[in-house]
Amino acid sequence: MARNVTRVVVVVAMALIAVLGASAAAASSTTPPPSSLGYDVSFPQCNTPLPPTPGFGVVGVNNGYPFSINPCLNTELQWAMSSAGGKPQFYANTANPGPSSNADWPKGQQTPDVCDGTDSTGCSYDYGWNAAQGSFENAVNAETAVGAASPQSSATSATWWLDVETGNSWESLGTTSPTATQLGNDQADLQGELAYFASVGVANVGVYSTGYQFGQIVGTPGTVFPAIPVWLPGYATQAAAQAACANTSFTGGRVTMIQYALNGLDGDYLCGLVSVPATVSVPVTQAGSFSQQLTVTGEGSPVTYVQNSGAPYLVVSSTGLVSANGALAAGVYVASGYSSTPTGLTGEFSLTVTVGQMTQTSPATVLVPISQSSTFVTQVSATGGVGPLTYTQTTGPPNLIVSSSGQVRTSGTLANGSYVVRGAVSDATGDHGVYFFNLLVEPGLITQSSPTTIDVAPTALSNFTAQITVSGAIGTLDFAQTSGSPDVTVSSTGLVTVSPSLALGTYEAAGTVNDPSGDHGTFGVSIQVATPPIVLPIATRVVGHAVAGRAVTLQIRGRGFFGRPRIVAHAGTTVVVTKDSGTSLTVRVTVAVRSRPGVYRLVITLPNGKSTSVRYVLR
Repeated sequence: MARNVTRVVVVVAMALIAVLGASAAAASSTTPPPSSLGYDVSFPQCNTPLPPTPGFGVVGVNNGYPFSINPCLNTELQWAMSSAGGKPQFYANTANPGPSSNADWPKGQQTPDVCDGTDSTGCSYDYGWNAAQGSFENAVNAETAVGAASPQSSATSATWWLDVETGNSWESLGTTSPTATQLGNDQADLQGELAYFASVGVANVGVYSTGYQFGQIVGTPGTVFPAIPVWLPGYATQAAAQAACANTSFTGGRVTMIQYALNGLDGDYLCGLVSVPATVSVPVTQAGSFSQQLTVTGEGSPVTYVQNSGAPYLVVSSTGLVSANGALAAGVYVASGYSSTPTGLTGEFSLTVTVGQMTQTSPATVLVPISQSSTFVTQVSATGGVGPLTYTQTTGPPNLIVSSSGQVRTSGTLANGSYVVRGAVSDATGDHGVYFFNLLVEPGLITQSSPTTIDVAPTALSNFTAQITVSGAIGTLDFAQTSGSPDVTVSSTGLVTVSPSLALGTYEAAGTVNDPSGDHGTFGVSIQVATPPIVLPIATRVVGHAVAGRAVTLQIRGRGFFGRPRIVAHAGTTVVVTKDSGTSLTVRVTVAVRSRPGVYRLVITLPNGKSTSVRYVLR
């Protein structure tokens, strides 16, 4: 009997708190512990010498695609077991190519979802479930081969990563505009993978991908997937990897690991736990009852906190609840210590509590052009007080005037310069602080937007004109040319013309631009008079494959494409160009039903008569 499958939809917030980014960025400049530096290896590293005793090791269990096995899995697992942590992690390749020419596509499967063998959500879910089962069995067999005391338990307790990349086959990548059905099938495939790992007791499963690739494959991930951990690839250095720990996760789960280039291999940096918040302001009247819960954004495992400073004024529980040990006088108090998870992640925490001290939040400095100074108004604000706040100005008049409610305004148009105002802020309960504000007034900078370089054919010189455009100006502009005439002429309104008798070569003009308010800038334009070159197209590869009896969308990569080239294929096949970017052609390929599978050639001919060819696969 078929069993109905209930899929849980989890909606998560995907924005990290700003202070988390600041704290993680600051931490990135420190020397990481050896246990946080490791490598990931798989079939490409077969017979490659691997570094001895890494901090940790991540091993791919497949040969690049689902339902395959890494031929070096056993030896690479033994290497990962020799790491400082001694606990290997695994990653599994994922894909959802659909049923066409797919021997592993489920047919007549009744559990965990009902699959009739068609291209459907149910079959995609089962395909992902079966793929995960095969990957997990690879790991269990490898654990057995290397002599693990409990192979099943070792594979279950390990951290697993789903490798979700556009390099593998996905239904949503088979067209330039994926349909909701295609995205839904790919989502179901990954949901099936996650569900299988959960069914065998794997508690720690994350995703190796980028936000772009994950979004291309599944659409909007935040509404259909739980907030699982993220492993980000593509960073060049260890410092860049450490800084990337502060990136926003595309699943809502914590950014846990960063891949970067290390010793000719794929190195990995394990992000430390960063607890938030880092600072808190408390009014005097509320200090005795103060409490604050520390959290690690996006971390699903329980976090244990151990305090090493801040007592007896502040007490931190093992769950991260910070509370005052009785009434606190006005002043600054700091509690700090260490945090950890059962999965081996560690970090430090530090919470600064200011009692009775009000802190200015915004703004500190504002830049305005002279033309806007007379109408300038802003609001100074502060935190840490109770009830209405009172602002008392001590410096700044008559140019800047601050009201008792904190509104800052000018007394009229101000000349070029810096204007500073200072003062104090307080509330009725005794909380107090200071504020500072600097208004920078200067002529605005006018910036040229376009054009800067123009190619002109000799036959088009007599009719050539171009308009220089700028940003950052107010009112009517005045362009003053200082060089380039008479070959290139720029009018007072910025209109560019050229002499129709120019020979082949490069001609430049430059000058200044001003507006009535005193804003100013410069402009420059380069005219290249040249005969258009003959474009020689080169096609390098075809992304995707054709299918007999179907129309599919492929991409041809190369360069020199233009003007929607004409493409000829073998008999029974028609090819239509739908998009041309110069370095990529998007084509719609329709193949007759009884066409024989194999490798064929596409001949691409440009409007100028030049041609190139490239091979493609028909399945």
